[in-house]
Amino acid sequence: MFNFIARLLICATLVGALPAVAAESAYNLGVQAYRAKDYAGAREQWSLAAREGETSALNNLGYLLYEGLGGGTDQASAVVLWRHAAMRGHAEAQWHLGAAFEQGAGVDASLLEAYAWYRCALANNDTSADADAAQEIARDAGKSLSALMGRLPTEQFSAAEQRAREYIEKYARAAATN
Repeated sequence: MFNFIARLLICATLVGALPAVAAESAYNLGVQAYRAKDYAGAREQWSLAAREGETSALNNLGYLLYEGLGGGTDQASAVVLWRHAAMRGHAEAQWHLGAAFEQGAGVDASLLEAYAWYRCALANNDTSADADAAQEIARDAGKSLSALMGRLPTEQFSAAEQRAREYIEKYARAAATN
């Protein structure tokens, strides 16, 4: 009887440890690799997490591709990933997407689109679970928007503001419902 109880306790202990193992998700392993400057490893893990539907992995993998960290540069693929994450309400991806449109890297340049995505990122800022990261994204998106305003032709402002309102309605609160 004692052996049976001991085995039962051991099994219960092992089963209780399973959620801790599950915490090592592909996304978290990608974060660990990125922090260790193992960008190739981060690409690999975030690719897995992105295929599993992890929105932050789409954003982070896009950044690695855009900057050429851990492998070749592929700005067009980065823009595709950012667009998917942005449409799911990811504020940082919205800011990155705005920058890509402003620079014309990986996508045709469009100050109108850049404006709309920057505004969406600012409006979406409060849905982030990490307040410090949300403040940083808001600060960066605000700086980007301010710098863009001097370059946006006056005749495009109305259309840019309309597009921004559309994106905010569709995508700024998407993160809260996903």
